[in-house]
Amino acid sequence: MDGSMSGDGAAEGPPVGYGWCVDCERYVGDAMAVAYAQGNSGPGKVLEACEAHARVYAALWFAPQWLKDDIAALDARAGRRP
Repeated sequence: MDGSMSGDGAAEGPPVGYGWCVDCERYVGDAMAVAYAQGNSGPGKVLEACEAHARVYAALWFAPQWLKDDIAALDARAGRRP
């Protein structure tokens, strides 16, 4: 589930799974990446949020386009309209 095209030509969408929601401050089953923090020395960090909080972040004017695309892919997979 890397967002790449599968063998039948259908997009799989963003990876969603178990992780730490930065807003809920607990582990959730529907965590997805919402930001990538750069590190000056050493590796950066991936910040995750539950789907509900990811939707809030995606609606902000400064949200990265890839996050908006991930939310749109989730909606398309679930048959929801934008």
